[in-house]
Amino acid sequence: MNLNINYYSILGVRNDATEKEIKKAYYKLSFEYHPDRNKEVDTIKFNSITEAYDVLCGEQRKDYDIKSKYGSNYNEYFELFEINVEFDYTKGKDHLENFKKTEVLDIYININDSFDGNIEYERYVKCKPCDGTGKDMSSKIVIKDVDGNILKTFDGDDGCDFCDGTGKYMGYDCTFCMGKGKVGLNPCNSCNGEKRILGKQKITKVKLEGDETKIHAMGNVSKNEPGKVGYLLLRKKDKI
Repeated sequence: MNLNINYYSILGVRNDATEKEIKKAYYKLSFEYHPDRNKEVDTIKFNSITEAYDVLCGEQRKDYDIKSKYGSNYNEYFELFEINVEFDYTKGKDHLENFKKTEVLDIYININDSFDGNIEYERYVKCKPCDGTGKDMSSKIVIKDVDGNILKTFDGDDGCDFCDGTGKYMGYDCTFCMGKGKVGLNPCNSCNGEKRILGKQKITKVKLEGDETKIHAMGNVSKNEPGKVGYLLLRKKDKI
């Protein structure tokens, strides 16, 4: 999310537009500018349309509306600070818990000369049971009588209105339902709707590259931006 970009203008809607109006505008523009339909189309334009939709029809819209001058609830006195949290496993449990609460995707770990190429650490990964949707796709709605007897059971999931339940849009997996074709009514039991869980990661045979080694896609998985994963950065220190 870039607070200096007018996502509403990109989609051609007012900043008080409903989610339905935003989706309608996105459908129209993405169909017109999709690279598979027009080889001469500007891919940057298409990507900006997709980014605008992801922000305005996702959990980020509330923050965007407050923090961006283009938002509907912009507060000019609101100060946004970029926080750089560095995880140092030698600082103890409290430091680790503070790190978990942040939305920082990159993970920094200090190493010394005794580093043997093997490392184990904690990072947020996509929740597998819900495939990163945060929804319980197997949830049921149970109708009971006054005595507690089950009268009827319904599937508790809704068809995705973005792809009309097909799981595909323009030949690709639907980004709204993650290709499932439906969105559950209840939060996922495994991640409590967070879309990701904290797990242990092991990496072996790491080759260091100077004072800082960057390992792609081994940081935290974002819960707000589908498919976005941070870096693991190993920093060489003289003393730890």
